[in-house]
Amino acid sequence: MIHEACGRFERGEGLTDAPMVRVGVGSGRDRVVSTSAVVDIGADVCAFPSELFPWALSGVRSGAILVQDVWGDSRPAIVYYPAITVGTIRVNGVASVVSAGVEALLGRSFLNRVEVRLSAPRNLVLLRATGRSGHAETT
Repeated sequence: MIHEACGRFERGEGLTDAPMVRVGVGSGRDRVVSTSAVVDIGADVCAFPSELFPWALSGVRSGAILVQDVWGDSRPAIVYYPAITVGTIRVNGVASVVSAGVEALLGRSFLNRVEVRLSAPRNLVLLRATGRSGHAETT
């Protein structure tokens, strides 16, 4: 079975439009937030601003890692492993940094599990996954 999610290129703070999709980030039962995120194939992991979460994050997490932003500044961050849903695609245990003031990014920790199609001239962002083992789980 094929599952998909669609997004669009939107004007952000940069010089050009960015590919964006709407995502749900879950960190436990009844603890899901929704936000728009940039589809960023250059980011190793997903990133979400801590301001999105009205509760203390819990669950599986790893120790601190060093995260470098687009300007080259580095800072330590804790990696969490929430479930991420985009359209009808759901992936559990996605490495994600949650930190104050960061831009929401859908990085390769999620994107490497799905097929990604970007077409700026058509204003199209398409993510596709199958339910096969080793690929994205479905909702």
